[in-house]
Amino acid sequence: MSTATQPGFLTLLELPAPETLTATQLGGAHCVWCATELHGDTAVDLEPRHDHIKGVPGRWCPRGCRRCTLKPLLALVQVHPGICEQCTDDASLCETRRALRTLARELRR
Repeated sequence: MSTATQPGFLTLLELPAPETLTATQLGGAHCVWCATELHGDTAVDLEPRHDHIKGVPGRWCPRGCRRCTLKPLLALVQVHPGICEQCTDDASLCETRRALRTLARELRR
């Protein structure tokens, strides 16, 4: 999966709360939404996060399957222009918007 796009843009995606996830979901072996086992060619790396997990500060590495990642990604594509100063000024110059749309196209294939 190519995510050679702007680093950090996937941290904008709404994910389940870490304390609701299993160890395999926190580690990226299973999808954070549907718990399907993931492999290199089926996983979308959702970028490492730093959160409290069961009350302890920690780092986790969420990944999602293509199907589950597409839904919140499309929702973010829709709301992003309303929360982005660059999109308000000139959406064609927004790297985050471009990265979100590129990944959405890749996931639809």
